[in-house]
Amino acid sequence: MDSNLQPYRRLRINDLTYRFTTDNGDSYKCFFLSFAEYFADYPELAPKFYSFNLELVNKPAKHKGIDKRIGATAVKIVGDFLNSEINAVVYVCDPSDGKGLTRARKFKSWFKYYEHSSHQILQVTSDIKIENLMLYTVLLVHKKNKLKKQFIDAYLDLTDEDK
Repeated sequence: MDSNLQPYRRLRINDLTYRFTTDNGDSYKCFFLSFAEYFADYPELAPKFYSFNLELVNKPAKHKGIDKRIGATAVKIVGDFLNSEINAVVYVCDPSDGKGLTRARKFKSWFKYYEHSSHQILQVTSDIKIENLMLYTVLLVHKKNKLKKQFIDAYLDLTDEDK
């Protein structure tokens, strides 16, 4: 991997929360939250579903272009989380500012472009239209996870608009 694309140094706050700062001084918080409430019909799987969140904590006044290391860092964090082969991660792109589709494309591309264990992570995409709002979602699960088929089925059941 190109040394310019190495993940940033991450500070692990706890099992579900990380922070990192870019070379430009942008600070990010990455965290996983329980997504169990959305999978109540699957009580054996529900506690193993998490959402992934990437939040810009502060951004300096001067900003210099696109930083590809942010993607590499997110992939590293999610990849390490899924390496346990126990959990699954759902990423929902916030569409409130009209940039949900752009976020979804970028997030999905990170797992195709960056190395680490991303080649061991299966992506399943399902977009959901709720009234006039399109939610772009991605399920991420380790290919060796023994429950991957059940995770996929539960995710697709949740995102099935025809239900």
